[in-house]
Amino acid sequence: MAKKQQIKQATRRVRTASKATSKRKSFWARVWDIVCWPFRMIWRACKWIWKQITRVCKWVWNWLCKINLVGLVNLTLLVAIIVLFTMLIIDVMGCRKNQVVVVANNVPEMVIPAKTTNKKVVQRPVKPVTNVLPLKKDSKREMVNEPINVARVQVNPVVEKQTAKVDNTMYGDVVIDSRAAGKMISHNTNVQGNLYLQNMRKFVLPCGVRVDGNLFLRDVNMLQFCGKFVVTGNIYVSPRSSFGPIPGSAHVGGQIIL
Repeated sequence: MAKKQQIKQATRRVRTASKATSKRKSFWARVWDIVCWPFRMIWRACKWIWKQITRVCKWVWNWLCKINLVGLVNLTLLVAIIVLFTMLIIDVMGCRKNQVVVVANNVPEMVIPAKTTNKKVVQRPVKPVTNVLPLKKDSKREMVNEPINVARVQVNPVVEKQTAKVDNTMYGDVVIDSRAAGKMISHNTNVQGNLYLQNMRKFVLPCGVRVDGNLFLRDVNMLQFCGKFVVTGNIYVSPRSSFGPIPGSAHVGGQIIL
């Protein structure tokens, strides 16, 4: 019996040794396993992610199948109606604050401010009226002939425009076509007539300027506003002119016509 047990134990040892030697791999096989290990992990991760995506898709599909289509269509229409009415209200409220811009191909040089009635807006061209200067009187109520300062603004190399200037008030149409001419207008200047800005790349309108007439922009690349200003008439903008944002404190009695 003792010999049989020894033989059995010896056979078991031989089997375990043979299994251990068979499980051992060669060096290159182990290197290949190390190289392939990251790809195997990536493949397992992709399989797991795909399983999760399919599970979510099945859940979403089951949820959609349980939804009432008639109720969903009614809810969509209700949301669309609410959005459209909101946009309409915003447009109506915004139009009251914005200024009216009229696009006109042929703009007359001399146009009186529009007369607004209950039915329509009427505009008619008029001929330029000669400017009348205020004359001073003495204690006997007689006219005093005192010299009046006359400032000249150059329109072109041949023609010169003469504008009467008393204190900080200018009478007549004022034409500014250069920086040197722009120095005539300073802060709180009152122009009793039309103001023409032309042939300039950039011009900054001083603060507090009041124009009792129309403002014309001709070939002014950019007109910027220093601050508050008043234009009792219209603002005419030529196709090659532009202006910056109008301050909230400004007042335009007419319209902005492009």
